[in-house]
Amino acid sequence: MKRVGWEWRKLLTLPALWGFLALCLAFNGLLMPNAPGDCQTFGEISATARALGQRVDQDFEEGLAQRPATSVQEALSQVTGEMTNIYAGYDLSVLVTRYQQLLSASPTASAWMTAKYQALEQRVDHLAQTGAAMDLYAGPMTHDSHQFLFGTLMRAMVGEGAVLGMLAALYLLGYEKVHRTEGMVYTTCTGRNMVRGKIVAAVTAGVALYLLLTGLTLGIYFVQWDYSGLWSASVSSQFNFLTDMMVRRPFLTWADFTVAQYLVACLALGGGLVVGMTLLAALCGTLVRSVYGAALVLLLGCLGSLALQALLAQGGLWVAFYLVGFLPVGLWLNSGAWFTEMGMNAILPWQECVSVGVMFLLVGLALWTACRRFRRKDLV
Repeated sequence: MKRVGWEWRKLLTLPALWGFLALCLAFNGLLMPNAPGDCQTFGEISATARALGQRVDQDFEEGLAQRPATSVQEALSQVTGEMTNIYAGYDLSVLVTRYQQLLSASPTASAWMTAKYQALEQRVDHLAQTGAAMDLYAGPMTHDSHQFLFGTLMRAMVGEGAVLGMLAALYLLGYEKVHRTEGMVYTTCTGRNMVRGKIVAAVTAGVALYLLLTGLTLGIYFVQWDYSGLWSASVSSQFNFLTDMMVRRPFLTWADFTVAQYLVACLALGGGLVVGMTLLAALCGTLVRSVYGAALVLLLGCLGSLALQALLAQGGLWVAFYLVGFLPVGLWLNSGAWFTEMGMNAILPWQECVSVGVMFLLVGLALWTACRRFRRKDLV
């Protein structure tokens, strides 16, 4: 533990790391004024939901009629009067048929996609029974606000947290090389064992920086946007939806999530992604003894996975496309649809969780092997 503390001290005294964290916060702050909609209107909708509850029923409509007449209240009265339980009798066959046509060149991928939507039918029936579609959430502002928070802002925070973790790992693993103390430090088995402490320090520091970044960013965001009446809303409200391949569908999740639960789940998955990317950077830093070389390998790997997936899609190689889709960069880009069926971007229920688990397994095994190799490697 003492060795880990020494490595933390190196990070704490690194001005560039704190400077990058400050830039991330400034960037996130610049994103917020561009959030769609008006925070005052959003706040009035939240206050209405806090007073009347989230479930739109007869009591809700009667209570809404008794509230002071404003343009926002009038708009809510109009949209709530048209609400129906959209999941009752909702037919997934349209989606299945469309994806089968798109994947017709690959029977295997088409079968995977069909199986996914067959599993989703039980969720649709469950949502119809629970009446989740009748939750107000944020009314007409639901889709835009949800995608900004869980798409734009969450994607930014997770990406920044991953970069902070990767920088910490590369810096610690290349510290001796940069300061030309590698020959002195790594001449003994004790010195070689420091690599494990560096990895632990990088991972814990990455998680701590991610939590600090998300805490400050969300604190600023929620001061401006009042969610006090929305936390108990179902994210599968009929006002929430996704669009994929020009087909609009409800926000179908693999489990029941309120807004609060969905936020916690996304932050947890984002934390897992940060840990996985930090371990991946540690793997590169262990195998490639040059800090800049390891950073270049990591960058090319991340960008290359996106380019490869695009090429596979253009070539109609759908099985390979979906296998590459388990890589972390593609998962990160789909943050606005985590825990849903994710349309064309997934072939399994809970694919985002499976992807993180597979990353932990593969990168963990590779890193364990790399550390064993490093103990025997001639660094001269």
